[in-house]
Amino acid sequence: MKKLFVAVLFGFALFLLGCAQLQSQTQYICADGKTIVASPSLCPAAAPEAPATPTAAAPAITLDTELEMCSGMPEMQQTSLEEMCIMGLAGKHENASLCKRLSYNTKMQCYLVIATVTNDADVCAEAGSDKNNCYQQYASNTGDASVCDKITDVNNKDSCYSNIASQGGDATLCDKIKSVGQKNSCYWSIAMRLQDVTYCNEITDSNQKQNCLQNLQSQSQPAQPIKP
Repeated sequence: MKKLFVAVLFGFALFLLGCAQLQSQTQYICADGKTIVASPSLCPAAAPEAPATPTAAAPAITLDTELEMCSGMPEMQQTSLEEMCIMGLAGKHENASLCKRLSYNTKMQCYLVIATVTNDADVCAEAGSDKNNCYQQYASNTGDASVCDKITDVNNKDSCYSNIASQGGDATLCDKIKSVGQKNSCYWSIAMRLQDVTYCNEITDSNQKQNCLQNLQSQSQPAQPIKP
């Protein structure tokens, strides 16, 4: 019996010894994925992350570079794409000096583009002999009748007032027209637009006045039913 007790005690001691050895053989892999240690506390400290390398900024595209891109563009349907490109750059950079690079036929449109982009009709003054056309087109595009006052040619100025009067139905602009024929036509347009015979009576030409009144009268009459 004594021998049996000793044998059991010896076996239990061996069991405890094996557990101790098994515990001592437990291993851990550190955060770097490479180092193996017996305890997490033995892992080496993580190295600090290197600062991110700043990305080099792309070089700024200069106006000269943009102009080089325009150079050599072809013509399509008698339109120079090179000049259209330069005109676009003039508007983009609000740079009226670029318009001087263009041909006579395109130059006025260039100044008009810049005047529109900058909301400044005075840019048209740089269009030289085409400044009146520039003013007139700007006034028509914006509906700003005050720009018509800047036009020095009487015919252009009258046309400017007449166009804006017709667009906006503003009969007061007809009064500013010097040409009798254009003034009468202006009142005609206003009468037709507003369907108001009052403006027919402002027409000084008797035939044109009568035609104006008859047109409005016929438009105001109800349609007659068609008899079978």
